[in-house]
Formats: sequence, structure tokens, C-alpha cells
Amino acid sequence: MKFNQIVPALIVFAITFGGPSHAQAQAGPQAVTAGQAADLTRIEGYLNGLTTAQANFTFVGPDGNPTRGIFYLSRPSKLRFEYTQPKGNLLIADGDYVIFWDAQQKEASNLPIGSTPLDFLLRPKISLTDGVRVTAFEHTAGVIRVTLTQAQKDADGTVTVAFSDSPLELRGWRLIDGQGQITDVSFSDWTFGATLDPGLFKFQDPNGGKRHR
Repeated sequence: MKFNQIVPALIVFAITFGGPSHAQAQAGPQAVTAGQAADLTRIEGYLNGLTTAQANFTFVGPDGNPTRGIFYLSRPSKLRFEYTQPKGNLLIADGDYVIFWDAQQKEASNLPIGSTPLDFLLRPKISLTDGVRVTAFEHTAGVIRVTLTQAQKDADGTVTVAFSDSPLELRGWRLIDGQGQITDVSFSDWTFGATLDPGLFKFQDPNGGKRHR
């Protein structure tokens, strides 16, 4: 999985299983009902209430090959995807940059957080209405799914955010990019509020490069 495929897939802290088809994803804005607006407010409160979190993740990119590992979050501004399959790959947001270490190629790539979709997730205040629009909404037994697109960049694709309903909990996400390629991320075994080692969010280049702070 290349860096430019992974970063877009991490958009909006969203999860899905069996999200909308590509045709649905490209639909226009949906009028939000009072009940849906209440759900969006509830989701925003849940996301903004997160401080630290840890979970197992499974990542399936456009090539269909699954990768797995452990996800760490320290809001605002920091997260870590530590891969156990393939072992050694690593993606870190350290507060300034998103850094991906490819263990097979033995090389690191990085981008400023502000130039990646991760900026949305790592902002001090998360909003599901500011700068984005809802294109689909589903609240069925036990699951809430919200499909979003950036308000000024519809052509960049959509992300479907899915949560369990009771209790409200992030479950995974699906990204459909501007070319129709699909990326799924799912999480399990969440732990919230634990003290995390700050070193988890610092990258030391195994090749001897400088540490990103």
C-alpha cells in the first residue's frame, strides 16, 4: 500500500461495513431531518469527547489485500497505525506531519497534516457540518452511517462514517475516492482514556534520519 493511497483512506475518523455504492456516493447533498441532525450532534459530541484511544484495525485497500495492526489516538493532533501484518509498516501523525514508514522499501514519506484529510480528525473541534456536506444518512437497528463529502471538493470522493448506536462507538470507514477506488478500515476491541506513551507519536527513521517531533 503506497503512502498516497493510505493517507486519503484515513479521512474523517469514519467506519463502514458495506457502505454505499459508487453511484450513491456521488449523490448530491441530502436534506437533514431533525432526527438526523440530533444524531450528527451526538456523533460530534462523541468524537470531540475522545482524548486517548486504542484499537485493533484491519485495512483493505483498492488491491483487496488486508493489512492489520494496532491503532492509537491522542487528540488533538496525534495518532499511530502500527502494522503487524505486514510487520514493520508504520503511519504516524506527530502533531505537524503525517509520516509513513514502508518497511519493505526501507523509506519514509511525509506530508504536512494540514494537506491531508487527517487534518479533519485531528482538529481540536470536529464538525460534521463545517466544510463538509451529508450526501447519505442511514440509522438502522444498531448502526448509524453518514456519508460525507468536502463541501468544495465533491470530485475528490466521499467517506462513509459508521458507528454502533448503543453505545455510540466508532466501528470503521469506507472511502470512495475521485476515481471510484474503495478503501475500508475497521476497528475492534477499543480501549478509551488510557495513558499512552508520548513516544508512540514520535518517528525515528530506522535509516538514521532525524526524529520528527
